[in-house]
Amino acid sequence: MSVSSALSRLPAPRTDNAGDPDGGGWPAWLQDHLDLTWRTSEWRQDCWLFTGSVYEPRSSVSLCRTAACDTVVSPANIFCPFCKEEQKRSPLPVAEFARTFVPVRNRVAFGGVPEQCRFTKDGQRCVRPRHCKELCSTHYTQWKTHTTRKAAGRWEDTAVPYADTPACPAPACPLPGLYGRGLCRQHAQRFREHRRTHPDAAVAPWAAQQPPYLAPHQFSLLPLPEPLRWEVLYGLQQVDPWLRIFEPPQVRRMVRDLAGTGTLIGDITDQQMCPRSTVAVLRMLGRVRTAVRAGHAQYTGTAPAQDDVLDLRALGQRSRTPAGIRHHKTVDLRTIRQPWLRGLLRTWTVQQRPGADEFARTLRGVELASRALAQRPGTDDPARLRYDDVTAVVEAFRTALKLDGEPAGWNYRMSISSHFFALIDYGRRSGTADTLSAAFVRDPALHRIPEQEANEDEIGKAIPEPVIRQLDAHLHLLGLGRARGQRTLAPEDLQLMYGTLYILLRDTGRRPLEVCSLPRDCLETRNDQISLVWNNHKARRHRRRLPITTPTAHAIRTWQERREQLHTSLPPTGADYLFPALTHLATRPYLHTSYLSETLRDWADAIPHLHGEGTDTQGNPLPYDRSLIYAYAFRHSYAQRHADAGTPLDVLRELMDHKSVSTTQRYYTVSLKRKRDAVTKLAAHVVDNHGRPSPSSDTAYELRSVAVPYGGCTEPSNVKAAGGSCPIRFQCAGCGFYRPDPSYLPAIEQHINELRADRETAQAMDAAEFVHHRPHRPDHRLRAGHRPHAAPPRRPPRRTTSGDRRSQHHPAQSPRRPHPHPPAAHHRLQDRPGMNPRGNPHTLAQARRRASLDKRQRALTALTTLEQQGKKITHAAVARTAGVSTWLTYTEGVREHIEAAQQRQHPTTPSPDRTRSTTATLRTELELARQEIRTLREDRDRMKQAVQHQLGQQLDDFDTRHLTERVDELTRNNQRLEDSLQQATDDNHRLRARVATLETDLAAARTSLRRMIREENTNR
Repeated sequence: MSVSSALSRLPAPRTDNAGDPDGGGWPAWLQDHLDLTWRTSEWRQDCWLFTGSVYEPRSSVSLCRTAACDTVVSPANIFCPFCKEEQKRSPLPVAEFARTFVPVRNRVAFGGVPEQCRFTKDGQRCVRPRHCKELCSTHYTQWKTHTTRKAAGRWEDTAVPYADTPACPAPACPLPGLYGRGLCRQHAQRFREHRRTHPDAAVAPWAAQQPPYLAPHQFSLLPLPEPLRWEVLYGLQQVDPWLRIFEPPQVRRMVRDLAGTGTLIGDITDQQMCPRSTVAVLRMLGRVRTAVRAGHAQYTGTAPAQDDVLDLRALGQRSRTPAGIRHHKTVDLRTIRQPWLRGLLRTWTVQQRPGADEFARTLRGVELASRALAQRPGTDDPARLRYDDVTAVVEAFRTALKLDGEPAGWNYRMSISSHFFALIDYGRRSGTADTLSAAFVRDPALHRIPEQEANEDEIGKAIPEPVIRQLDAHLHLLGLGRARGQRTLAPEDLQLMYGTLYILLRDTGRRPLEVCSLPRDCLETRNDQISLVWNNHKARRHRRRLPITTPTAHAIRTWQERREQLHTSLPPTGADYLFPALTHLATRPYLHTSYLSETLRDWADAIPHLHGEGTDTQGNPLPYDRSLIYAYAFRHSYAQRHADAGTPLDVLRELMDHKSVSTTQRYYTVSLKRKRDAVTKLAAHVVDNHGRPSPSSDTAYELRSVAVPYGGCTEPSNVKAAGGSCPIRFQCAGCGFYRPDPSYLPAIEQHINELRADRETAQAMDAAEFVHHRPHRPDHRLRAGHRPHAAPPRRPPRRTTSGDRRSQHHPAQSPRRPHPHPPAAHHRLQDRPGMNPRGNPHTLAQARRRASLDKRQRALTALTTLEQQGKKITHAAVARTAGVSTWLTYTEGVREHIEAAQQRQHPTTPSPDRTRSTTATLRTELELARQEIRTLREDRDRMKQAVQHQLGQQLDDFDTRHLTERVDELTRNNQRLEDSLQQATDDNHRLRARVATLETDLAAARTSLRRMIREENTNR
């Protein structure tokens, strides 16, 4: 069967209404292909309303993050508006606030059940919801009117309780219809606006097309015209499996922006269709339009597989995740120059529906084969292909490059080769490529891609131990920031989980997948020895045992205890794993390795400074390449650490769980071959402690020496004890049996450079004299006449055990000892505070005293000026005139003068009655309070800046005691400023609340007045 015959099986094009999306056939086709079982607990087809459910895991809907709040929010795991405002004002951390805060509302939240009106008459109580003063809106209006007009009698005598609550005629509107024309408050306002342009509009037809009052987790398709409404619903049902989380707010914004659109099947772009939409809304719109276009192509009979541009998502291509391909992905087959090869790939894609990885490898192989065949004549005809053409294709696979231009690995080249020839075999079996030449077949013996041998001299991937120590120092940052899993676990739980993962990677050397898939009970204790039970997925060897240290086991047990407490909030599929999956949509029951890799990368980027080994010419530490920190690199570090410590190769192979020793040797940089070469070369260049040559043979050097820091020791008793019996307590630089190792010259020079840098730093910091004459400084060593390679170590080597002595009898057969550590942290002078102990602490105090006196004098002068001008004297007016902070006018020495001036200006003026304040007065006071707050903040910022400048100029002149006293004084001043600001903020909130109450009363009065006017007009 040829390619043309295979494509002929696709449905034939339709002719009726094929190009008219607005015709009757297209909407009917959409209605026939709708999924009636789509989200039945959330979607209501009768009123075109979607209400997100907190019990649907794939909807971004949940209850408020506050434990005691039952308000539904979307997106999930956020605070509701009320709790968000309270959280901003609360000093508690977010997690503590969410656990302890109990909201007390003065209004019923959306979806809540309001209390009934308290009005009762003749034993019957009004059933309508409360509005104000514990009364419904109707009874509140009657009470307000009766009280305002001071009518005779009681208002209850004319009021009657209501036995029902009228519903708003808008479909599914949850608000009661207690306003004009039986509408709710929202729809009544909308209808008034509609009547301005349509005076003769009726209420019932208009309300039937109006969406209800929507909450954040709802959206309605009623605002869209009839054809577009069906298209959007069909598109949402089709894209729902592609989405990881369905977000109702994004759909609601998309419906809002599509209000003026007729159809989604147009040639305009998404940006032109919704120019004001956000990126998230445009992404959702693109997915919906892709699904609608695919459905329209199916309706018209134009299959997407007949084009040279394939939409893989529309074709239903599978992915490793159950959600499929989430991003819009098209493949242009026109890059394949041979028509027969292009048609073969197209037919295979349509009929086989390959997965994403399989299709990517096959496409890459076809592209490389097409380029190789394009350089040979007659390759457009499949019947003219020959054996040499197969050789050219295989050669292209052998020299394949990555997309970034680097040589591809052997596994990748073998994969694309096997996928390409599997495609050729499929064409022959299915009859799609029945005209393909029989000579176009590969030879298993000749058309092979040889595997490259590993280079023993290449640089390893292990993370240096100094870098790991820096990572350990910043372990508290792991799990913060952009850590994966924030929607499921609290920040402290994420820190504990990722910290445990890091410790396992560092201390066990297991692969990332092996660490993430550890069983829940992964610790085993036998004879007081703790072992880690793990599974080798790569070699399919399960239930392996690895000895671990007590701190590592303690970290695992700490996470196990916390995991038991989090059991109810985690998906049940991961109940058997130590690190379970964090979402219900995970494809594996345990934590995916991408979570760990991305979190480690973000953590490494968030560390402020990360230094590598070595220093530059000025003695500064070199920065470390953060891209070299990834999860698998810790496995190389584990192997390198054991190799440097002298672990035998066969033991290291068992620890790494390798079958071959050669595989283990690739995990650390110093191989056995290089060690023997080093010993052979070193034997001819051995010197004594005075620098005189003392050569020896290879065998003699191995038999009579033992490894010590920076060289070897030939003292007989110490050699016999494997380095554990030094007669002069490891003072190698002054020993005649010490043989320095010339290979350590770079390390010794680097160490001396660091000591010189320490000395220069101490001199620049004017440090004490004893710091310059501390032991082992470089000038002392050089004046003594020692050579650089004979420098003594900074600390004596540790005493070895019996097992170490057995491994040290032959230095050439054990990995090299690590170089001595750099100077301890408490000897580094740059870690000391950079301040001068000499100085005078009174300068800053005098400056502050002069500034305070100047501000007080300006305040008193401004007070006199205002009193002479006859203006109203207030604290704020004095502060504005003098250009000082308002809190200064309330201090002793200034407040008395202002109060006296106020008494002289208004001796008998009574205090205003705050209960009779008007709205304008409250707004004026609110504006004054805001202005005072802004003034306080500006003064605070100016004071902080002035203090910072003065502290920077005078910092070297203060000792620790005076500086501490000054910091305490500034802290007290800052606290006073914060108290003043908090008081002003509280006043602002009280004024806002009073303004809101007044506005509510005003709105109710207006409503009552309009109703009374309407009733009077009706009675007339």
